[in-house]
Amino acid sequence: MSSFIFLWIGYAAILIFVARISRGHDALLPGRIGVVVQALAYVATYVSAVALVGFGGLCYLFGLQMLLVAAGNVWFGTWFVYKYLAWPTRLWQRKLGARTPAELISKAYNCPFLQMFIGLLSAVLLVVYGSAVFKGAAVMLAGVIPVSVETALVVLVALVGLSVVFGGLRGVLYTEALQGLVMAIGVGALLVAVICEAGGPINGLAKLSALPPTNAADNGFLALSSGAGGLNVIFLAVVTSIGIWAQPQLIQRHFALHSKGEAGHAAPLAMLVLSVVVGGAYFASALSRVVLGGGITDPDTVMPALVHKLLPALGQQLFALAIVSASLSTASALLHIASGSIGRDVFGKELKGNSWRASVILCTVGSGIFAMKSGAIIAVICATSWTLLACAIMVPYIALLMRGPAAGARAAAASSICGLAASCAWYAFAYASTSVGMTGISAPGIIGAIHPIVPGIAVSALAFIVFSDSRQKISAASE
Repeated sequence: MSSFIFLWIGYAAILIFVARISRGHDALLPGRIGVVVQALAYVATYVSAVALVGFGGLCYLFGLQMLLVAAGNVWFGTWFVYKYLAWPTRLWQRKLGARTPAELISKAYNCPFLQMFIGLLSAVLLVVYGSAVFKGAAVMLAGVIPVSVETALVVLVALVGLSVVFGGLRGVLYTEALQGLVMAIGVGALLVAVICEAGGPINGLAKLSALPPTNAADNGFLALSSGAGGLNVIFLAVVTSIGIWAQPQLIQRHFALHSKGEAGHAAPLAMLVLSVVVGGAYFASALSRVVLGGGITDPDTVMPALVHKLLPALGQQLFALAIVSASLSTASALLHIASGSIGRDVFGKELKGNSWRASVILCTVGSGIFAMKSGAIIAVICATSWTLLACAIMVPYIALLMRGPAAGARAAAASSICGLAASCAWYAFAYASTSVGMTGISAPGIIGAIHPIVPGIAVSALAFIVFSDSRQKISAASE
């Protein structure tokens, strides 16, 4: 494997070169980048190694029901976003002159508190989440070239930090587009190998349907599970397909759109690439039970086992390159938005020159330090970050795009705070998957399987309505 080290050195050099030559004048705004780059960068930001390896491994346990998650990602997480959210976001960003998602919402509702609140929340959650992404990439890299995990981690953190410093958002988008292409090639190669090994897609599905049900796939490997298992798959689709609407790192991608027509043209390409990357990985992993047999208990080992069994040495390196690309593209997006949030939203700096470099270095070092740790609190933050951000941002953001900022500052602030508080409380006291370990209690029965995104968004919406200026005016008029 050491003979492929030059492949990885060349990959790193290309990323730095692309970031350097594509950099823009503004670190937070990209200017026009084109439909292909927009689409590939969106997919690369969306999909991380957690989705490819972690969720992919779950398909071994759950079967084809996990394709519900992939379908949600393609239609709700991509088509719906470009159809209804992306261009309105760009219009409001242009109208308000906002340079971060937190600033967009804050200026729209004339609520300065929200810029600091959402900016700080984004910076903390995404820096910690980014640390887990870095750690996963380092483990993968250390497995294919002769370096330690610690050395790989330092190299990867420095590589992403340099690309963000050099390129700003424009450079990040171009490097992500390259990484998205690598991801599609790597996953495509594995999908073809698995289908061939299974005797073709029809034979593979027939063999999968003949397998007896298990606890995780209690209705068989071609059907949705009953009870809490099926709910987990549905809520996973909701969090990764609808919860992403309000993720700052994806909202900022819409700032790159030049026209409504460009959004319409980017959607089909993004959907196609996402179908290959996520749908291909999930389908291959579902068929892996036919190829690998039963008995695997750790889902994280499924994808590596498939790769080592089916692909030649070069193919293994290409798939590893795809997984590392998935990690680094996500890490670049997280580090960029965290740097912008901490610098502009929290400290109110005009991020140019040294101030931009200082902000990136601060977030890069923070993410690297967290990646060296393995504390339980870090694991909790990584697992919950998407949900917490969605519950804090979703309602005021979607309301802005649908009806404008008429609800006012109090409604936006109350919605954000109450949504975050409700989701945290549900994680700690009701959601059985986390609350039992955190507080020793949970909600009874099937209620304990309801994901925190549901009560979080519900409470956020209720607070938005209760504190809305328009509602207050109606109440005052009725009196």
